[in-house]
Amino acid sequence: MRLTTDSSNPSRSPSQTFSNGSSNGVSPARRKAAANGSSHSKTESNGSYANGNAVRAPQRPWFGHDREEVTRILIQSLTELGYHGAAGALCQESGYELEGPTVAAFRSAVLLGDWAEAEALLFGVESYDDGGGVGLGDGDTGIGNGKAAMRPSKSSWQLQGPAGGLTLAEGANKSEMMFWMRQQKYLELLEQRDLGAALMVLRQELTPLHQDTGRLHALSSLMMCQSAEDLKYQAQWDGAAGESRSYLLINIAERDDTRAPARSALEPGEGELDIELPLPQHLSIALLYVDHSCDREDFPLKTVLELRNHHDEVWFLRFSHDGSMLATASKDCTVVIYDTTTFKPLHILADHDAGVCYVAWSPDDTKLISCAQAQDNCARVWDTKTGKCIITLNHFTYPVTCAAWSPNSDAFILGSQDTGAALCIHDLNGTQLYAFSASETFRVHDIAISPDGTRLIALLETRIVVYDYQTREKLGDWEMENAKTLTSLCVSGDGRRMLVSTNENCIRLLSVETGECLQTFEGQRQSEFIIRSSFGGAGEGFVVSGSEDSRVYIWRTNGHLVEALDAHRPGCVNAVAWHPTNPSMFASAGDDCRIRM
Repeated sequence: MRLTTDSSNPSRSPSQTFSNGSSNGVSPARRKAAANGSSHSKTESNGSYANGNAVRAPQRPWFGHDREEVTRILIQSLTELGYHGAAGALCQESGYELEGPTVAAFRSAVLLGDWAEAEALLFGVESYDDGGGVGLGDGDTGIGNGKAAMRPSKSSWQLQGPAGGLTLAEGANKSEMMFWMRQQKYLELLEQRDLGAALMVLRQELTPLHQDTGRLHALSSLMMCQSAEDLKYQAQWDGAAGESRSYLLINIAERDDTRAPARSALEPGEGELDIELPLPQHLSIALLYVDHSCDREDFPLKTVLELRNHHDEVWFLRFSHDGSMLATASKDCTVVIYDTTTFKPLHILADHDAGVCYVAWSPDDTKLISCAQAQDNCARVWDTKTGKCIITLNHFTYPVTCAAWSPNSDAFILGSQDTGAALCIHDLNGTQLYAFSASETFRVHDIAISPDGTRLIALLETRIVVYDYQTREKLGDWEMENAKTLTSLCVSGDGRRMLVSTNENCIRLLSVETGECLQTFEGQRQSEFIIRSSFGGAGEGFVVSGSEDSRVYIWRTNGHLVEALDAHRPGCVNAVAWHPTNPSMFASAGDDCRIRM
């Protein structure tokens, strides 16, 4: 699609001009036991506690899995769901407890960021005092008449039981465990902008552990980050308030598994695609028992299917939120909705009188908005079950360029080049509820609502405007320097970042909160037409874009170009969409009238 506001050209659309989310080193190739119950020892350790008074269930394998580990997963899941009675009954009947008191204390210390306490619980303690007299005997809290402290002791690693630290597997790499804990402490101090304390941790706590020099250099370079957001992006780390502490627990458990040495978060293995898989705190059984391997052959680099139901350039496509459907929009005035199981058309929506440039699924996937170009200048809302048009909005003087839905599917927002109705909210009857453009004149090229429904982001010709969706208050207004025209917008799943494509052969990754440019992606060609980009892959670890040179470009989110795939010759690759639940699939749309899977 050509980016222009001149409606006299019918040939093209005139519509618009460090690892897995945590730098604490969880190996993306292995997601095994976390501090959730998996252990090498039947005594209390860093993941297991055996209740010796209970009668244990027979140790028969359960579909090939260790019965005790499966039982612990069930106990954890019931507890997290709030079914504490059921979890307690399972503990009593099976004889297994999820974790002992010291393990629970260690988990709590890590999640609360009490690093001295966490090290003492994991590695053991030795006591000292300044003359007040203190000892660590049975029942001693370590508080005497003078000042007392607990510190990790290398000699105490050989001790057993809570006083000497948790029981670790034979050969467990204790230095690595300590390194990752102190690395987390260091990153959190940098996030707080306490550079002095962070420097002390780097020099006095991390360096003496004599870990890989390359890691230390990478960590020290983070001292140059200008903000907490910059730090999080450069380290690929989600901060103390994110899930990084939970990942740290997982990583420590991996260090206690001598069968699965984890690779450094800062040093991808040579020859590997290094796909990053973020892991939630509640682990699946499959990930606990099977080492995950991300092979290059599993990455979507080959066309496996072509869809040929359009008869002119395909300008836009988008998967439904549950991934069960794919909607494609074309210059041939139609929208096709496919079943992604069979990739056969469910509906062909053909009521528009001009090329369709945009579609937007409602959050519940029951409705779809389509936006049309000059000679039509309207938006239609469709029932995705029946394929019937239920609302037509044709009061626009100029093309409708984009659409988005409110979080609960009860209203939608339309963006257009009609300065009198450039950005408006409508209810499901088509009634206009609010016009953001009432106080100023502008034209909208693309819009998005953050996944939590708090932010509405509008892409203008060279500006990005962010509103509070609930209060309608303007929160940010940023002019994009050196950008000829902004063409497309995509917001990340966490709502913190946005991809902006520009007609200067460049895609920018920006902070939603500050507008700060976090990364740029270059290599694709975009100077004349509307080319769209998107996040994708496991954990949104990749950026994918079309290009005017008929290729699909794929980058890591750190800006590294992974692949440039020949896709739609001749002509442009206009849009791309990564499957929301299958990281091994994405779709592209081109001027060759085809959709490639």
